[in-house]
Amino acid sequence: MTPQALTTALGIGTAVREAIRAGIDRVGPARTDIPLHVDGVTAPWLAGALGLPAGSIGAVRVVEHDSGTAARARVAVKSEADLPEHLFLKLVPRNYLQHVLMNIFRLGVKEVLAYRALGENPPVRVPRCHVAEVDRSGRRSILVLEDLSATAEFRTVIDSVTRAEAEAVIDALAALHAQFWASARFAGDLRPLAERSATEIRIGDIIRRRFLAQITGHTADLIPEQVKRDCRMFYERSADIDAFWAAQPQTLIHGDPHLGNLFFEAGAPGFLDWQIAAAGVGIRDVAYFASASVEPELLRTIERDLVRRYTTRLADAGIEVDGERQWALYRAALTEFFLAAVCTAEAGDRMQPLAVSRVGVQRTVASVTAHDSFAVLTELVNAR
Repeated sequence: MTPQALTTALGIGTAVREAIRAGIDRVGPARTDIPLHVDGVTAPWLAGALGLPAGSIGAVRVVEHDSGTAARARVAVKSEADLPEHLFLKLVPRNYLQHVLMNIFRLGVKEVLAYRALGENPPVRVPRCHVAEVDRSGRRSILVLEDLSATAEFRTVIDSVTRAEAEAVIDALAALHAQFWASARFAGDLRPLAERSATEIRIGDIIRRRFLAQITGHTADLIPEQVKRDCRMFYERSADIDAFWAAQPQTLIHGDPHLGNLFFEAGAPGFLDWQIAAAGVGIRDVAYFASASVEPELLRTIERDLVRRYTTRLADAGIEVDGERQWALYRAALTEFFLAAVCTAEAGDRMQPLAVSRVGVQRTVASVTAHDSFAVLTELVNAR
């Protein structure tokens, strides 16, 4: 059996096991007090989760809800306690396949850990977290968060940011990364964010090969043939790429900071959806945000300044990094949003509306071609 066939077989086997676990969890008797669906978030449950006396919450009513990589709901709360009138919930997705993927990639666990890590005084604006729980099996998780619908401005990848907004996001990312730079917690309570399971690696490689070996989706016309060939390194040399990034200084990264996962309040940014938070290389967040969220024409004129700004903010926090090295890493890290955008587009409208994924691919192609990013990444990986 070839290494590729073995990896595929092992990946499928582990995926099947997770599928069985998720199926049992959905149909069998609950072995946890974490609700599977939003209708399980009752007044007694919420009072207990918040550590409030029994009977202190009179009613919980679902105002709106939807489900993607997680189930999301906005609820109205009637209570005599000092609670907001509305709260925002994130739970296990209703779709079975999404539930399986959440288990395989530990999306719920990672988001809970991220909110716990950020704590009561986070270095960046995030929704206030009232409850962050995951059961012992890692199959169910729940977040009870601040409802931002009355105060925040939300956008999608179709939108863009101004230079001032981009600078504000870079400042926020630098503050986040500085607080967790080379943190000892990655060997302690945040260790799950610093490790990827064999299952995650195997399934990740299968997904990359599935979507990148032959790019035929609705954005294929936007991608030059050479780039289509170059991007196959994501599965052909995935272990080498992972080892290269793992050898760089690590910090807590958001992992997916595109405009759809940000919000703005009076021009100041905040961050949502920490499902793929990890111990990683800070400049990857910078490159991902910039490539996804700034119009290419503007980005080409400001990106060098954004990277300088990032290194300056780190230096202000006592973290000295080499500016030219960070620029090289930025150019290589532009490939990260390419991977996300193209795989999303190849999945069709199951993950994002087609108009959104098309804009994402247009922007990332502009970045990786302007910087010859796959060649830069190859050179850095080879030089390790």
